[in-house]
Amino acid sequence: MLLDKVVIGSTLESAYYALINQLFFIPTRKDCPIFYKDGVRSWPSINIMLGLLSKRIAFKNTETIRVVENQIKISSENVTYKYTFDKCFIFDPTGVRVENKIKHNKQKTFMIYDDFELSVMGPKRYELEPIKGGSGFAKELNFYCSGRVDGSNYITDCVVESELTQDQLYHFDYSDSMVRFVVERHLQSLGVHGNFMKLYKSGKPKYRKPKVLHKSRLVYEKDNNVYVDSENVKFLDYSMEQIIEKSTKR
Repeated sequence: MLLDKVVIGSTLESAYYALINQLFFIPTRKDCPIFYKDGVRSWPSINIMLGLLSKRIAFKNTETIRVVENQIKISSENVTYKYTFDKCFIFDPTGVRVENKIKHNKQKTFMIYDDFELSVMGPKRYELEPIKGGSGFAKELNFYCSGRVDGSNYITDCVVESELTQDQLYHFDYSDSMVRFVVERHLQSLGVHGNFMKLYKSGKPKYRKPKVLHKSRLVYEKDNNVYVDSENVKFLDYSMEQIIEKSTKR
């Protein structure tokens, strides 16, 4: 099948770039708790629109994606699907095997998502300040309502995102136990003391501390290499603002 121009990627930017330019799109996003991210609700909407335009190419269990010359080979459940293209734009090379030479060889890292249940929080909290804009260990912390508590519309859980090296991945200083300490300290800094118990004789209140229970750790490898563009394969790293700006200038 001839795809003409095709986009491969895992980000909202890659899907939007394909939609706004009416290109075929091959998503490489893995399952992870990205529902707390800004704009995440746009991901399914854009993918639905691409599907309605017959521009979305995806399989339930994609095993490998290889880009060889002007062909894309997708292996899924012991079947290989082949597509010929004129131009291929890759936003995220993670999980994509390419023949392009490496311009800058960078150490691979791992995206870590530690998911926690929160309880004994005291008064119900509907908003809590997250941690944003960091890097490395515990670079982001986001609170959310998971729905695990029937009828809840308040904060019941949080996800902590880290980006670690392979050595850090197996070191206790970067373990889920250390992440839990980060969550506990952040709650304390926000004035979340837990359930009120009583007053000491001094008049100082005594609280039962919030309970932070680790539920799962998801690990995803990230390809950080910078590849050389070829005639048919280009590597893009546009922000949403850049994509919108380019589209308005056409």
